[in-house]
Amino acid sequence: MSSLLIFAASLLSGESPSKGRSPSDSPAGPSPFGCSGYRQAFLLAVIVLSGMFQGILPFGRSLVFPALAEDLTSPPPSPAQDRNLPVLTLDQAIRIALDRNPALARKRALVGREKARYVQSGELPDPKLVLGEQYFPISLNMGQSLLAMTTVGLRQGFSPWGKRDLLQQRSLREEKAALWNLEDRKLRLVLELRLSWIDLYRNTRTETLLYAIGALWQKAFESALARYRQGTGSESELLRAQFQKDNIKDRQESLQIQKEEILHRLMRLMPLSHPFRISGEEPRLPVPPSESVLLDRINRHPALQSRSAREGAQSLGVQAAKKDRIPAVSVEGDYSYFMGPSLITSTPNLFSVVLTMNLPVRPGERQDQKIREEEESLQYARAQREELRQRLVEEIRNAENDYGHLSHRLAFLEGVLLPESQRNAQAALSGYSTGSSGINRVLEAMSKVEEVSIRSLDLQAVRLKAMANLSYLDGTLPGGSDEP
Repeated sequence: MSSLLIFAASLLSGESPSKGRSPSDSPAGPSPFGCSGYRQAFLLAVIVLSGMFQGILPFGRSLVFPALAEDLTSPPPSPAQDRNLPVLTLDQAIRIALDRNPALARKRALVGREKARYVQSGELPDPKLVLGEQYFPISLNMGQSLLAMTTVGLRQGFSPWGKRDLLQQRSLREEKAALWNLEDRKLRLVLELRLSWIDLYRNTRTETLLYAIGALWQKAFESALARYRQGTGSESELLRAQFQKDNIKDRQESLQIQKEEILHRLMRLMPLSHPFRISGEEPRLPVPPSESVLLDRINRHPALQSRSAREGAQSLGVQAAKKDRIPAVSVEGDYSYFMGPSLITSTPNLFSVVLTMNLPVRPGERQDQKIREEEESLQYARAQREELRQRLVEEIRNAENDYGHLSHRLAFLEGVLLPESQRNAQAALSGYSTGSSGINRVLEAMSKVEEVSIRSLDLQAVRLKAMANLSYLDGTLPGGSDEP
């Protein structure tokens, strides 16, 4: 890097970069540094490119452009307003979302509803008050009858023996399923928040990188325009520089739109009514366990736990439906006061007990069909649980496979491709300084550095997303336990 900076300084002073040579010893032909404006622009290109070699690195490593440090560390749109916005880390955003997200509030309301059903299912139905007035003999003019009987009684219904206990156990299982479903919704919320956060972080870093590269292409365009006006440059070089400059600007605008959309999604998930800035640090995610460990833990995943609880509740529903083959019973006790023709002949304090039974006279069309309905629902619940389990197994294997390949590719990209692209750009600059290569090779080498750097950012983002997916498949909340 120091040799590039020495070379740039020699260009600025007008001396030859080769030791012991004068400007007259340079190769014949028009010099690419014929005008002072282009020499300064190329000096800027060398300094910025050397900064790119040192600073264009993937997530977690700062982007440093020494020549334009003050101008290029932040994208241009309204930097003053951005600095006034609050800064949040990913962990802070997760805590806010788990506390405020309306979808979680809805799930908590469902848990409360299941708790109320559990209490209700263990109780007998409310008794019924029976009030009656009877007249003897039957007459259309009943209000003038001398014989009248007033009846007051209570009627209480009873379910078939053991059905009420089964229904209460079923409600308990459904409450447990709702609790596990709430835990799974929390995990999915954390996953969605992490994926959106990674997208916003990647776009922010990419936008910063494109802003630096765009400034470099702007200087190249200005230099090419100056040479074209002086007749020392070609129109093709001018058009190419203009295209690269405008292409970078278009990509910056596209990234800005994506950033706003992602920010709005994060504000909805948390939820927040005002924008914020994300922390500049790389999102910290837990190191995923191995595939064998995840497969061993799969049955403890909240999604599967919820399905298992619902399957158990449906199994109890089958047993409760079979109880309907036993006649349901209701008991009624009445107290009657019979008023005779006179107070002397009246007979008070009559008491009667009535036993009512619900007889299943058509079990094939009613009770048996209800049992079959519950059994089919049980088979459906079992199939749903097994389908979910197989899908989670597939996702674990795919995510582990992707994570391993992405880690290998990222190491190869950072350890091999990125250094190679930097060395190629250095060689192109050295060849251009001696006249052995043209400006096209320098621009092509710069484009390769840009391409590999952005690819590194994208690959690191995809790797972080694979880690987020594996964290969800592990079934444990950040800082939480396995039990709801």
